[in-house]
This record gives sequence, C-alpha cells and structure tokens, in this order.
Amino acid sequence: MQHLLQFLVMKTTPPYFRRKRNLPMPIAWRSRHRKIMMQTSALYTALLGRRSANARFLTAPAPDMQAMARMATAFARAPDHGRLVPFRLIEIAQEARPRLADLVEAATLVLNPDLPDAERERAREKATQGPMILALVARIQPEHLKISASDQWLAVGAALENFLLAAQEEGFGVAIRSGRYLEQAPLQEGLGLGPHEQLVSLLALGTVSEYPPEKPKPALDAVFSRWVG
Repeated sequence: MQHLLQFLVMKTTPPYFRRKRNLPMPIAWRSRHRKIMMQTSALYTALLGRRSANARFLTAPAPDMQAMARMATAFARAPDHGRLVPFRLIEIAQEARPRLADLVEAATLVLNPDLPDAERERAREKATQGPMILALVARIQPEHLKISASDQWLAVGAALENFLLAAQEEGFGVAIRSGRYLEQAPLQEGLGLGPHEQLVSLLALGTVSEYPPEKPKPALDAVFSRWVG
C-alpha cells in the first residue's frame, strides 16, 4: 500500500506530467512535490522516527532467528570501501551473561580500582539488562595501504545505523552501551578478539515498554553548510 500511494502521488501531481512533456517545473511545485514524497516515504519515516531505547525498559520478546537474520543482513549491507568488512556482531548466549557481567566489572575496575560496590553492581547490569545482548566489534587495519582507518570506522558506524533501522522495522528497540571500559583487556581477551579488533559497544535488544524522553535534534544550519570557494 505504501509503494502504491507513492506511485499515485507521483502520477497525479503536475510535476509528473511536466516531466513527461519535458516542461520546466515551477519552484512552488518542486517544493510541494518533495514535501509530499517525503511525507509518504517509508524510508524517511524510519530515518526521522528512529529512537534509542533504554536497556532498563527492554522486555521480552527479543528477535527470533528469522528476524535476527534479516537484521544482520541489513547490518552487512553498509557501505564498505575496499570490502574489508571491518565490523561483526557477537550474540551473547543467555548462559554466558554471568561471565559477561564478570568481564564488564573487571574492565571497569581497570579504570577505577576503588569503585564502590554500588557502582560495581551498576557496571554488571550492562550485561544483564535486556532480553538479548550483542557485542559490536570493529576490525580496523590502520596500516592498510589503500583504505584509511577513518574509512573503516565510517563503515562500522554505517553498519550500526543499518542495524538500528532494521531492528526498528522489526518492532524492536536497541540500547547502545559504550565507554572506555570496552577497550580494556578483560573484555577484549574474554571475548576472544583478535589483535586488530576492538569492542565498540554492547547492544541490548528487546521490546520497548517505554522510551526515554526524546532529545533535542540539531538545527539544519548546524550540520549543513555550503562552500562557495
């Protein structure tokens, strides 16, 4: 239905007929046409409506194997200069959650050996909240002769965004856990990461029971400008 609506909008607005007759489109019609297409585009709806979840408010069910396969496929479709595939996901088995909690606590203590008990428990919660947890791993080759490290990191970020949008399309929320503790040896070694691999984030997945308040978005002029020489 969505694609049919888009087709009908394109076919019944004057810009469409003007294009068929090679006539110039009035500026007002161009603006209106873009606005209509934006409002009816499922892609724009997903992009502009994406929300980050809070792991405390993620409940069962989690994605099943079929949904996860679709989400992982979207993840792998990210732009990837040189086809290095500098990203991968690791699903943390339910029975491995206590071990992951130990690793998160140990990694946090590397940064702050005097961490109070309450903070230790809060660190361990990063391995227990949410019905499913994935580890996002970057595989960066800084000495690659052709593909810069920055290009590889861009691919990792694009893969994550693909995954977030796919999860939302499947009806699930994702909470992204990040921080310096992820770079510490207990987690790096505990998850068996290679010499060029880095744990980027822990992703908690599930059904959203409540979203956190929406954060302000940047104004267009803060993120887009024009260079005139």
